[in-house]
Amino acid sequence: MGARILVAEDDDLTLELLATVLRAAGHEITAVRDGREALTQIEHAPFDLVVADVQMPRASGLEILDALAARTTPTPLVLVTAYADTALTVRALRQGAIGVLDKPFREDELWSFVQEALSKSDDEIRRQYHRRSLEERLKRLPQAERCVLQLLLDGCKNRTMAKRLDISLRTVENRRRRVFEIMETDSVAQLARMVVEYEHQLVPAPHRRDAWMALPLERVS
Repeated sequence: MGARILVAEDDDLTLELLATVLRAAGHEITAVRDGREALTQIEHAPFDLVVADVQMPRASGLEILDALAARTTPTPLVLVTAYADTALTVRALRQGAIGVLDKPFREDELWSFVQEALSKSDDEIRRQYHRRSLEERLKRLPQAERCVLQLLLDGCKNRTMAKRLDISLRTVENRRRRVFEIMETDSVAQLARMVVEYEHQLVPAPHRRDAWMALPLERVS
């Protein structure tokens, strides 16, 4: 399934070229001819990618970039310009643009930026979904279970928890079991990773257990 891409370009020939090339790859294209219309579109519809000219009537590509960056889930943007310079490129990249495409551009240059942007968009969607899922589980933890979770993350044993919380060992075991049930895991290591991923808004790491085994050995003299 193709991505939803907004193309904002006031030059008819460039607009037609961009729209044709991207549609040919199976993407759904919305084409507009000025910056204000582009801003209206992104307020009312979700896009996976925006391709925008820097200089357009009523709003510039950089203004569109600012609007996208301010959203809860930023949408990746590729800027297109016939007047590129180092200062513009640096400013755009610092503000979060995927890249600045100089006119006239080659199709392979366009595809390079589009693929990078869509990959970033996919990662952002996965990150947001994962964080919402973790947040829903954490919210279901009663305060007593949250205290047990915190002590688990501190490496405390059950007896230590019972002493610190001034409760029976059986109560600790029951609360600990509920933590694992609500968080849908049976591993303290997995609990720790969930909390870190939630706090730092990370994309869930793939289950790779062998990467560290492939590290070269260093001899200790």
